[in-house]
Amino acid sequence: MPLSRTVFAVGVLVSLHAGALGAQGRRVLANGDPEAQLMGYYAAVMQFTPVGLPSRDGRFEFGGTGTVIPAVSLQDRIVGFGGTKAEHSNLCPVYPRLTASKGFGRYGVEVGYTPPLTVCGAKANVVALAIGRRLTLGQTWDGYLRLSAIAGSVEASTTCDSEAVANPLDLTCYGGTPSSDKIAPLAGALEFVAAYQGWRGSHLEPYVSAGIRYERIAFDVNYSRTVAQGALVSLPAMEDHNRLQANLARLHLAAGAAWDLSRRLRLGGELYYAPSALLTVRGRGAIAL
Repeated sequence: MPLSRTVFAVGVLVSLHAGALGAQGRRVLANGDPEAQLMGYYAAVMQFTPVGLPSRDGRFEFGGTGTVIPAVSLQDRIVGFGGTKAEHSNLCPVYPRLTASKGFGRYGVEVGYTPPLTVCGAKANVVALAIGRRLTLGQTWDGYLRLSAIAGSVEASTTCDSEAVANPLDLTCYGGTPSSDKIAPLAGALEFVAAYQGWRGSHLEPYVSAGIRYERIAFDVNYSRTVAQGALVSLPAMEDHNRLQANLARLHLAAGAAWDLSRRLRLGGELYYAPSALLTVRGRGAIAL
């Protein structure tokens, strides 16, 4: 894909998604709101970082990445129904993404996609794009300026899952239908990467990076219950169709390396830190086609 078309695609992706969010009349949460922080946590999990820069020799690489999702504590998940109920958000241990990258001289283009398959009770449909340019910083260092964006959604029963609606001790969820909830992140990030070139003989390219990202995260709650006759108490009908939004601007740091195991196989690893959000590890494997 030509570079100009990639830039245009990123702009269209961001503008269309932003317009859709604005039309919903959402309640915007304060940055320090616990529910906004939980939404930001999972948006940070889905952030599109390089996990090894695109190949210097212009190869087309296809593969995938996995991001470890650390479990969120019970205390940090008690954000639902006005801070009285824990969200059932500890679903999958890893967030997967298919990736492809191609170098065009000093420029690099990356595409990521998580297809809409139901895994661990969650169905994600998230697209990611990135463009970057290498810069010469010295004899043994390259710089890489990278602009990325993600948009999409993840659907899961986080408010009231199947276990909660079957539990008569859960006075909020019991007797209802498992909730159909959706988190929809829209994020753009600008980061600078410094990549060490002194170990070319070992086919290893370590790097460190720092960046800033803006996230607009929508969360739709869809839960309903008619009058429930439980073993202990009769519960009233309940509806929750909140439309929430969090707007967050945050920094992130990363350190990692790419290793050309062979001419056709490239591996990458990255330690990623988003202050006030999470510390996690990402891994990548790619085949040159």
